[in-house]
Amino acid sequence: MFFCAKYIRKYREIVQMEKTEAIVDTCFLEKLSAGGKKTDNIKAILEELDFKPVAHPYICEHELSVNYYSEELLKTGYIKKIEYSEFLKDAYDEQLYENYFLLLHEDMRSYLEAKGGIKQIEKLRIHPGHTIYDTHYQGSSMGDVHMILMAAFMRLPVILTEDSDIALLSTLANKRLSLGTYNLVIYDAWDLVKQIAERPDSKVSKKDLIQILNDMGERDKRSEMKTIWNNNHDS
Repeated sequence: MFFCAKYIRKYREIVQMEKTEAIVDTCFLEKLSAGGKKTDNIKAILEELDFKPVAHPYICEHELSVNYYSEELLKTGYIKKIEYSEFLKDAYDEQLYENYFLLLHEDMRSYLEAKGGIKQIEKLRIHPGHTIYDTHYQGSSMGDVHMILMAAFMRLPVILTEDSDIALLSTLANKRLSLGTYNLVIYDAWDLVKQIAERPDSKVSKKDLIQILNDMGERDKRSEMKTIWNNNHDS
């Protein structure tokens, strides 16, 4: 019994190592799970595409931990919480991270202000005795900046989000940081549904995808998904 259990654990570790780590945020999980009511949708989509969901410690503490379903996904280890020590190795890394954080947040604020759209963010408010790690308030977009920086520091290839600010921050980060050949890809839930529909050997059925789109509140995308599916499947 012990022998079998040991090799089962080893097999699971190998499978996990083969998956691509993808940073997830709250809005992506909310969308794909229909506000936490259909967490199996998250697992079905990510497992089909061989993504291992990981989360920034700031997002875990200030966002995921306040929702029962995402907290459970963290507790069970389905979503891996990345620790700061995994990407901030020493005091130099910490100082560099904090400097880039302030620069990117202000770059984003200035860009949105100049653009003049509906979405605006105010100047960063960090009170005495507090830091970028323990400051959190609605509409600050601090979590977005944290995610982009963790992705860059760890060279993680994928962010899964419904937030358009992430794409903007990625562009700004490319101008600020020396990233070399590093390339970040950003997907939303609909992007993942389309990728699965294109797979001729998908374990997720067309019927499943239709239901997932219904759960996501994206009924208007069912026709496009069916077309993609039919173009890639014999029946």
